[in-house]
Amino acid sequence: MVVLTGVILGAVWGAIMWGITSAIHGSASASVFAYLVLSMAMIGGGVAAFFGAVGVKRRGESVRPRLWKR
Repeated sequence: MVVLTGVILGAVWGAIMWGITSAIHGSASASVFAYLVLSMAMIGGGVAAFFGAVGVKRRGESVRPRLWKR
C-alpha cells in the first residue's frame, strides 16, 4: 500500500511538472507527458519502498524474504 501511494503521488507530481514545463516552454506533447509521469511514478515508488522498508526494520520485522525454512 505504501509503494502504491508513492507511485500515485509520483504520477501526480509528474503531471504537475508537465503542466509547469508546458506553461513555460509553450510546447505540450504527449511523449513528454508520458515520460514525466512514468519516471516520476517510478521514482515515487522507489522512495516509498525504501522508506517503507526502513520503517519496517525499525519496528523489528523482517525485511528479507525467507528462502529456507528453519
